[in-house]
Amino acid sequence: MIRVALLPGDGVGAEVLDGPARLLRGLADRGLVEVTGPWPVGATAARDTGSVLPEETLAACDAADAILLGAVGEDPRVPADVCPRPEVALHRLRERYDLRISVREIPVDETSDLTVVRNLIGGSYGGAADRTYSADGGEAADVLRLTPGRVAEVVHLGCDVLAQRGGGRLVSVDKANLYATGRLWRQVAGEVAAARGVAVEHRYVDRAAYELGAGAEVPAVIVTEGLLGDILSDLAAGRAGSPALCGSASIHPGEPARGRCVGLFEPAHGSAPRRAGRDQADPLGGFLALVALLQHFDATREAGARLRAATRTVLRTGPWTYDLAPEGVDPVSTATVADAVLAAFDAPGPTPADAAAPGVPAPGTALPVEVHEPEVRVPADALAGWTADVLEAVGVRPAYARDVAEVLGYADLSGIDSHGIARLPAYVQALRTGVIVPDGEPVVHSDGGAVALVDGCHLLGHPVSRVALAEAVARARTHGIGWVNVRNSSHHGPSGAYAYEAAQLGLVGLAATNTGPVVAPTGAARPYLGTNPLALGLPVAGEEPMVFDMATSAVAGGKFEIALRAGKRVPLGWGIDPEGRPTTDPAAVYPAKGALLPLGSDRERSSHKGYGLGLLVEILTAVLAHGPTGPGVGNLTFRAGGGHPDVSHLVAVLDPARLGDPGAVRTGARELLDGLRALAPVDEDLPVRTPGQRAAAERARRRERGVPLDAETHRALHALAEQVGRPLDAVVRG
Repeated sequence: MIRVALLPGDGVGAEVLDGPARLLRGLADRGLVEVTGPWPVGATAARDTGSVLPEETLAACDAADAILLGAVGEDPRVPADVCPRPEVALHRLRERYDLRISVREIPVDETSDLTVVRNLIGGSYGGAADRTYSADGGEAADVLRLTPGRVAEVVHLGCDVLAQRGGGRLVSVDKANLYATGRLWRQVAGEVAAARGVAVEHRYVDRAAYELGAGAEVPAVIVTEGLLGDILSDLAAGRAGSPALCGSASIHPGEPARGRCVGLFEPAHGSAPRRAGRDQADPLGGFLALVALLQHFDATREAGARLRAATRTVLRTGPWTYDLAPEGVDPVSTATVADAVLAAFDAPGPTPADAAAPGVPAPGTALPVEVHEPEVRVPADALAGWTADVLEAVGVRPAYARDVAEVLGYADLSGIDSHGIARLPAYVQALRTGVIVPDGEPVVHSDGGAVALVDGCHLLGHPVSRVALAEAVARARTHGIGWVNVRNSSHHGPSGAYAYEAAQLGLVGLAATNTGPVVAPTGAARPYLGTNPLALGLPVAGEEPMVFDMATSAVAGGKFEIALRAGKRVPLGWGIDPEGRPTTDPAAVYPAKGALLPLGSDRERSSHKGYGLGLLVEILTAVLAHGPTGPGVGNLTFRAGGGHPDVSHLVAVLDPARLGDPGAVRTGARELLDGLRALAPVDEDLPVRTPGQRAAAERARRRERGVPLDAETHRALHALAEQVGRPLDAVVRG
């Protein structure tokens, strides 16, 4: 259960928080939250206690998960000489809990919400050392400092918000044509967005302000530096009709910096001293701040969604306070609007979580299948050459770059779009940040027998796995079997690529890898294991090798990335939300929200077997290689800490010649597959297929026609090309 500390503050603070506080206490009565306070803060606290932030308030905030603040600032009931700077209380709270990122959401109109994510500590909001004012008042200076890390965490959070919203436009705002910090912002924002597979539009701040003021289409999310975001969010609130229409969250990313507190939530309108005590102030900003608070925590996210819908209902239909009331409509009091929001919150009807977004089928309904010809196709050889050039540009050894290009090329040609070129931006970002090491030598440990252990030394997983494959093949030629475990590696693309290579040599190949924790074991509501894929390659007479490549989860994690890029829902049975409930919303599952389900999806469909297979892969890879398991493994495609992924693999190869005539094995495999394909299908339009059959046909088709790129991947690759100075020229349209 989350604990919330109420700090009504100054001016209109207590009036604005009255409605949200009533709702919170109602939720407390239902056992969803715990509420403490009201606690004194700001000018009124200085008047009553001598301090803008009394010790009792600090103790209550330390013990709370979140703070709901009314406002600090000028108060007509407190003489200015008693407390000349009440905002110091807010600055101290932000510093105490390292609340360094601000998230503001503004309902710009009846259909569009804008979320502005900005840095809140540092940058233009630097400390006293960054501010100088000469004794004679003849000169003043403010230093604006930014680091790549502080920019990156803002953009990452912006991408998280975009995923939660199910997609939309991401705009990064800077002043790169004037400030060095603007150039740094633009560079890092582009890198992070590319690594996340998100298209980003760059804007100078003056252009962004013009677009907001001129009524242009509003993006879903803006990421920007602190002062710029402060101005743009107020401008957006003005476009919406009132400064009250802006709920603000000050967030600490990661574990609490002090006590339990990870966020401070407040309306952005300030203390509005001229309206204080008159029951006139608009309370919607307070409700929107509470929406942000509730939606920040898994346990209260559904209540936050319901409150968001209730606030929008009142915003759309009234009643309204003086700032929003249309001409000819009498304004009402603060309390009346608050009562209307609470009534809408308690009204019967479907919860927002049950209602589908416009144009999206409700959860559980069948999704129409539409096949669209992609706008962009790239010849496979051109894409492979460009991939290698990009990796070499960021310091990867040419031979390793070719390994990556060939493995990604196998995925793209085979129609495994989740593991092909779409991964490249994430690899480049990991290389640039040191999560993956660009160059070095894998170390092979062996006594010369059939078994070996490869230390990947935190290199790209593709060349490391190819070293393991070469070792396994050599041992299979000598001993009949080669068994090679790998540790200290990273994401190695589709495991089937290595099994396929072994089968092309006339051998039987087995490849497996563990991954970061995204799958909830049967009966659990939280992820612990990875998708842990397992692949087998077998030579077949007269045709391409058979490759069986499967995730041990219901689907691979990349399927969620594809759904998010396309703005589509996913079938029931793929994943669960943070509360452990089945969902069709990919943003409620991935990345790092809920959890994927094991193969089988639920107990009734034998998910314990998928769970067991995932556990088997974890043992065969990480446990045998002495690598980390479960939550100790890092993810590549979303943030999971700054350390190395430390992924483990297994590559095993069998020489069928040790079992007799290898030609008989190929012929036997062909007879088995032919028999399966000859079975009478239930549906004439859906013939029985064998593992790898569709992928083999797709490889032939894509070699001829080129590799298709969806719009989001195409934009991300062009952004990457611009960053590294390797243009993606060989594009075939249509």
